[in-house]
Amino acid sequence: MHFTAGASPLSELLACLHTLAEPEHHPESRAWLASVRERLPEPVVERLNHYAPLWARYRCRLLFPLRGPLDRDLTAELHTLTRCDQRMFLSLAASGIRGTTFEGADDLQDAARQEAFIKASERHSFSRGELARALIDDPEAFRDGLVETLTCCAEAFFDAEWRRVGPHLKDTAARVRGQLRREPLATVLASVTPTASVTERPTRVRYDKLQSAFGKVSDHGCFLVPTVHGWPHIILKLDPGLPIVVHFVGGDWEQRPAVSQSLIRDRLAAIAEPGRFEMCRHLLGEPITTSELAARMGISEPQVSRHLKRLRQVGLVTSRREGRMIYHRLHAQLLLGLGSDVLTTIMR
Repeated sequence: MHFTAGASPLSELLACLHTLAEPEHHPESRAWLASVRERLPEPVVERLNHYAPLWARYRCRLLFPLRGPLDRDLTAELHTLTRCDQRMFLSLAASGIRGTTFEGADDLQDAARQEAFIKASERHSFSRGELARALIDDPEAFRDGLVETLTCCAEAFFDAEWRRVGPHLKDTAARVRGQLRREPLATVLASVTPTASVTERPTRVRYDKLQSAFGKVSDHGCFLVPTVHGWPHIILKLDPGLPIVVHFVGGDWEQRPAVSQSLIRDRLAAIAEPGRFEMCRHLLGEPITTSELAARMGISEPQVSRHLKRLRQVGLVTSRREGRMIYHRLHAQLLLGLGSDVLTTIMR
């Protein structure tokens, strides 16, 4: 089995373009987005809008490494894209436009299949339908236009951005390669995101994603590619005949830890109960004792204790002892981040 970790400027450019196309998914990137938009010439913006279905929601497999080695520069990766077999290019581009893999994507030579692909893309959106027709009408012109657009992006903003983030991503990849030499493969695959879990017999690594799919790394190997601009997404590509790609956040997720779906649901359920919601309002302003909460809310101390226990279990309340008294307080910062946690989990 061939596992390797390495940086990919093309994949990072893809993450940047996704952020430009879906800014509401990346509120933390507002300042960066504003600076990039200032540098983008209007003709490049028009090109990006034309090709946007390839990186808006579903990241096209063409823009991840198609073969090794990793750690090549953007020019070399774009050269691989230009030399890619036309049948493979057509299939992967079509899946990118549709926003999913689909039956018949690997054989779009037949006129009936081509028309079905265009119609299905049109049902998804007008822009996808336009792009689908452009691909079918002239695949090579489509490819040339895409590569030219990516080259223009490099000149406009990405070359400078890669000089900034590239060294960090290369260091992250080197660290993962060190792990691959020392640790079990499943452990390394799970270590790239806090949302992964490992099962034994057979050994499988499960990532928290909306779509359900299964891939065997023994078939064609696996590329572990770090990203900065991909946060909070972890992207998995399991296309037949190509290495699996795990595009993982190599930035600061340790400082912005992911929260499990179950814990988010538990926190929402904890504050959804009317009594506990009212209690949170009292706990926000100042530390309060159990007896004081009972007096304020007009319920018994045992009832207060049960509510507090539930809120502590999900981390929303902290309690500390001072002499004979125990004071309780709402974890306001955690509650403030709950909305962000919900959005991040949905976007994973």
